[in-house]
Amino acid sequence: MKKGKVFGKGQAVLALMVLVLGAAVWLNMKFSSTNKYLGEATYVNSKKDTSSAVETSAKADTKTDYFADAKKGRKTALENAKKAVEELLDTDNLTEEDKKTAMQKINEIAATIEKENDIETLLKAKGFEKAVVVIGDKNINVVVKSDGLTTAQTLQIQDIVTSESEVELGNIKIVTVK
Repeated sequence: MKKGKVFGKGQAVLALMVLVLGAAVWLNMKFSSTNKYLGEATYVNSKKDTSSAVETSAKADTKTDYFADAKKGRKTALENAKKAVEELLDTDNLTEEDKKTAMQKINEIAATIEKENDIETLLKAKGFEKAVVVIGDKNINVVVKSDGLTTAQTLQIQDIVTSESEVELGNIKIVTVK
């Protein structure tokens, strides 16, 4: 190192990186939520992350009852599926194996519908006035009528869903509708 030289290129780059890191930490603290606690759930329709599906359902809620429409749609889909399966089973060109597979699918659908109804009934028993549960292949969506859920209410919903199904906690989505 030459005499009289205080900073070299390496020290200048290091100082610049420290300043950039400090700025990143400051920006993160400024724009991150200070009210969030470790492990606290974030809702789909929270003020920070509003999805278009929630906005649509919330707007539709002012004109019609979201929960009644959802249950009516589910009932109509079930009736259509039932008719299609009955027509399929009435055809003569099905083998016994095909009929057995179709009956297995019908039993799986019936079990899913029973789980949805069980979860909705338990949610109602816990004080949630209206709820709709939709069970997918690997996830469960729970829509409840609420102005906002507390952490305790979120845990109640998660406990009911996990006790009634084999879905992992990370695959449960809770949506609130006013």
